[in-house]
Amino acid sequence: MNQNPSTIGRLSHAFVNLPTWSLLSLTGVILGLAYPPNILGSIFGGIGLVPLIIALERTTTWKQTLRWSYLSFLIFSAITTWWVGSWQANADPFLMISCVLLILVHPFFFCLPMILYRALRKRTSLPVALTFLILLWTGGEYLHALTDASYPWLTLGNTQTYNFYYIQFIEYTGVWGLSFLMMIQNGVVAWLFLHSTNGEKTSSATQRKGVRIAFALLSATLVLPYIHGAIVSGFASLPVKEPEITVTIVQPNQNPWDKWRKNDPIDHIEDNASLSFESLRSEVGRKTDIFLWAETAIPKPITHPDWRRDRDKLYRTLDSLGVVVMTGFPDYLVHASKEDASPSSRRDTLYNQKTGKTEVRYWDFYNSVGVFVPGKGLVDSYHKSQLVPFGERIPFVDLVPFLVDMLSWDVGISAWGKGNGPHAIDVPWGNRTVKSAGMVCFESVYPNMVRKFADDGAEFLTIVTNDGWYLGTPGPLQHERFAILRAIETRRSIARAANTGISCFVTPEGEIFGETEEGERTTSTGSIPLRSNKTLYVRWGDWLPILALIGAAALALYGIVQTKKSRE
Repeated sequence: MNQNPSTIGRLSHAFVNLPTWSLLSLTGVILGLAYPPNILGSIFGGIGLVPLIIALERTTTWKQTLRWSYLSFLIFSAITTWWVGSWQANADPFLMISCVLLILVHPFFFCLPMILYRALRKRTSLPVALTFLILLWTGGEYLHALTDASYPWLTLGNTQTYNFYYIQFIEYTGVWGLSFLMMIQNGVVAWLFLHSTNGEKTSSATQRKGVRIAFALLSATLVLPYIHGAIVSGFASLPVKEPEITVTIVQPNQNPWDKWRKNDPIDHIEDNASLSFESLRSEVGRKTDIFLWAETAIPKPITHPDWRRDRDKLYRTLDSLGVVVMTGFPDYLVHASKEDASPSSRRDTLYNQKTGKTEVRYWDFYNSVGVFVPGKGLVDSYHKSQLVPFGERIPFVDLVPFLVDMLSWDVGISAWGKGNGPHAIDVPWGNRTVKSAGMVCFESVYPNMVRKFADDGAEFLTIVTNDGWYLGTPGPLQHERFAILRAIETRRSIARAANTGISCFVTPEGEIFGETEEGERTTSTGSIPLRSNKTLYVRWGDWLPILALIGAAALALYGIVQTKKSRE
């Protein structure tokens, strides 16, 4: 059946000429609906920026570009980030304030690429400017994830977690490869709309060639990843002998507010232990090699001298369990000297009876994961090093350490010390020791951090989290879905323990199994393969966004040169 070009042209013209506020709102809404639990997000991610790009063709100043972009991204931020405030009866006001600030401030991060894009657009052709935007956005997401104030939750590639075959190639590029393809799709679609309404003759050979190239590029970004994914998945389904470790995830479903404000911490430890004992009595649970408890399942710093009695009681419980336990807990560390401490470390004074002098002591609490072995106690640990901005640590607090005590909330999880970076931890397993990653909550959103665990020798990954603050919101599901990307990037299995859910296992190919329900008190046992091979992304890291930034800089330089030539 022959299509009527005039009909397509009229529709394109009508869309491009929508009122500015409609285009700006469309970008905010489409991008806002692109993330889990919306399965259609895999489509929305590739078109969400199109209305804004079209609208920006009407701007005349950078301030106007900023205002229009901010409106789009404010709507986007409100739709995707509202849940961060918890908004439950027990929610701390500081958490709500942090949410409002995040919604209001984070859009500026997205505005900067649009301002620079529009500046170059005035000096060069539309294809050159759009190429610049594609490269700058991809590289900008990477740069944003490097700072203390980063929030990579809204990385554009995160919209693709339901697109199983499509995302398999990120073992080479990291999630940045998905963002890159999404931006190409946005750029090509925007170009097609603008090109079809620019008044040129449709019979122009140059125009027809440009349209063919655009459709070929768009088709390649849509089809080639699926072909690659189908091939990779076919090979992955072939039987391969790999050592497997059996992990039982414990999900106690404890109220996160009462956990810090009311109950005896030993009650929470015994609750996790009770579920673990129940699991051992089941046919599946008897095969358990490791129990994985959630973030701060041990809610008090048992390594602190004041908690020695509770530590001894915990060790007796773990000894009777007879199985290795990996769990979240607050670790306490006294620094050997002022030089070893950070500017934000806590300090107090102690009287030394031996010397008769008052000494200053520097110390920190860390949100940690520990490996507890029956008969030996704590044998290895990891301190969380990527902390939630404001919720767990004030961004750049080492520059303003006096804010530590001023800005904290009352549930025992703010003002944490910052660990020394990702490293694998040793986990006894039978007659050998295996290496694992002890990621804590928010860290699993950072691809570069997770790949460093694998590069350091982690043979399987664990995530411990407490998403109970956000029960009934999109947050816990989104957090779980992002683990799929980390599994594929590193080709490592993941065991994920969440206090109130969602707990699960993720295969190296990104398939979820052993999934629990939110608000459920339960355990889940699964056997996952151990792997030591390293993907291209694990070995080379963030090569794609770095190259993208270099390319963006080259195009910016080209724009400057073109401007100088036009003035001569």
